[in-house]
Amino acid sequence: MSSSAITGAESRSRTLRELATYFSLAYAVSSVLWIPILVEKKLPPAFLSIGTFGPTVAALVTHRIFERNWKVVRIWSSLSDLVIGVAVGASAVLVAAFTAAFFMTRSGIDRWQWSSLVQVLVLFTPNLVGGPLGEEPGWRGFALPRLQRLLNPVSSALVLGFFWANWHLPLILAHIYNVTWWQFLILTMGASVFLSLAFNCSGGSVLCAIIVHNIYNVGTGIILNDMIGKAELYSNSVQHNVLWLAYGGVAALLCIVTKVSTQSNTGRDKRRKLEPDDVC
Repeated sequence: MSSSAITGAESRSRTLRELATYFSLAYAVSSVLWIPILVEKKLPPAFLSIGTFGPTVAALVTHRIFERNWKVVRIWSSLSDLVIGVAVGASAVLVAAFTAAFFMTRSGIDRWQWSSLVQVLVLFTPNLVGGPLGEEPGWRGFALPRLQRLLNPVSSALVLGFFWANWHLPLILAHIYNVTWWQFLILTMGASVFLSLAFNCSGGSVLCAIIVHNIYNVGTGIILNDMIGKAELYSNSVQHNVLWLAYGGVAALLCIVTKVSTQSNTGRDKRRKLEPDDVC
């Protein structure tokens, strides 16, 4: 075996160990922090928010173990790349949300409360804690680039979406979400495609992933609750099926058309070493 082949095998093995360590820690840390929710269902939202920082804690610890430093992720790429990434990711989220809203509505869109969309701006900052800030340095900042060393961007986004969805299992068991596990799995894998595409288009900016994740959380909630709330809707079971079909369908289309951005974060890392001001 050539030296380059040996080096490649060693690099692949190391990446696999990093990912195994990371996912194990992310699951373990968040599960422990969410134990009170499983024991006592009626708890303040703060208990949910604390657990969402498990992925970032796992990224910090794993990187420290393997690299002996705390420079885990690239926060910033460039303003133009950030704008492109946010625009692409937000567009994907909104297309999926409005598609779902359209097919959930029995009476037509004339009773949609368009003014409720202002709440997206109002709730954007408060909702950064409780998902985006605690998760994205881990999921997209740490795990996605390493998955893309082993797999193509489409497969990486879907694999990450699978782990991301199942990381929510304690919350599903606590009935925080009102969809079935498999519906939540497809929905989250679809969201992973949106976020991974945005991250790659931004040149690997965690800030972009945080922004788009928050747009996904807040935008989906406002559009599929407040905006269509006064319209005549189909039954809950139909709405739940429409939800995963819409998000999964848009994600599948993006996988085919964009390959989840052929300009992956991994490729950029090969051309340029991370500088201290790029990372945290």
